[in-house]
Amino acid sequence: MTILWMLSLGQLLSWGLVYYTFPLFVGPMGQELGWSRSGMFGALSAGLMVAGLCSIPVGAWIDRGHGRKLMTGGSLLAAALLLWWPRIDSLPLFYALWLGLGACQAVLLYEPAFAIITRVYGPRFRQAILLMTFVGGLASTFGIPFTQFLIERVGWRASLEVLAAINVAVALTHWLFIPGPREKPVPIAEITPPADGARKKSPLAAAVRVPAFWGLVVAFAGYGLAFSAMSFHLIPLLDDRGVPTGVVMAIIALIGPMQVVGRVLLMVGQQHITTIQLGAGIYFAFPISMAMLALGISDIYGLILFAIIYGVANGLITILRGMAVPEFIGPEGYGVVSGALTMPTNMMRAAGPIVASLAWGAFGGYTPVLWGLAGIMLIAASGFAAAAMLSKRATR
Repeated sequence: MTILWMLSLGQLLSWGLVYYTFPLFVGPMGQELGWSRSGMFGALSAGLMVAGLCSIPVGAWIDRGHGRKLMTGGSLLAAALLLWWPRIDSLPLFYALWLGLGACQAVLLYEPAFAIITRVYGPRFRQAILLMTFVGGLASTFGIPFTQFLIERVGWRASLEVLAAINVAVALTHWLFIPGPREKPVPIAEITPPADGARKKSPLAAAVRVPAFWGLVVAFAGYGLAFSAMSFHLIPLLDDRGVPTGVVMAIIALIGPMQVVGRVLLMVGQQHITTIQLGAGIYFAFPISMAMLALGISDIYGLILFAIIYGVANGLITILRGMAVPEFIGPEGYGVVSGALTMPTNMMRAAGPIVASLAWGAFGGYTPVLWGLAGIMLIAASGFAAAAMLSKRATR
């Protein structure tokens, strides 16, 4: 149980300090260095693209038992890059920095942690993922206000040095608690051996032949684009609408607890909710939350309702990603198959911030951007529906 709590704490800190805090540095860096918003978001997108390209080999290495080295090294590299960040004074070097941070994210965030959890907990992976995402759901609630507090007190440069020190501590927990390659993994389920004389396919080669795999690609890639666009543009969006900074921070801080609320409700009712029902609720909620913002809500009560709907759905989709792979595709090669699904998702995550930034500039505001994101989530919903139907048909 200790490994689960330590990995969950690592997710809280890695998501909260390496992923969510980027928009907080855009304002002070732009003012001091004269860089444009789209230029800085381009560096973020480049990093997220690297994270996507790394996802398949990372999953394969974790399947071979190298999770400890990968996650420890990722946290140490993130610490070094965060120390380098305040010393950068040119945009090309900033892009190079974020290429490195993208590689760090590929080995630090949920997907590699889920792969390690499945190796350790086997058939009990659902309960373990629920607990991990329960803790990790507080990442934005912790990371954004904490980093904003640091920036206001000591400035953006010194704040990055504090974040670097915290990542060194995360690296230590990864090294001490993640099992090494000598630990034998616990199988999720019994794997059917190939027929006599048949050549055994690799888990990834077998997965891409399952039609439900491609439905999940559409479902999770569409979510990846919309999620990253919302994550990195929600603060400037609300700022453009004249929402007071205190209210903006409160709404951002509320999203994290709502993720946890959704996960608690799922933990309570998990025996009565199927993966298909869970996905249907999630993909119904996302377009609604984005349409609410597109309609121009800016009052505190409307924003609270948005944060509740968006936060609950966002918290639950993380669990859906962890559960859908073995249930819709199969239990073998969880790490590499999950990595294959993560690659297009992270590619779309990479596109999200820069696409939203360019669309904001082209249309002169965020309203068309939000309607576009709502439409993308409807396409993602159709992908999940197809995956659910094809999976159901395949198991008959």
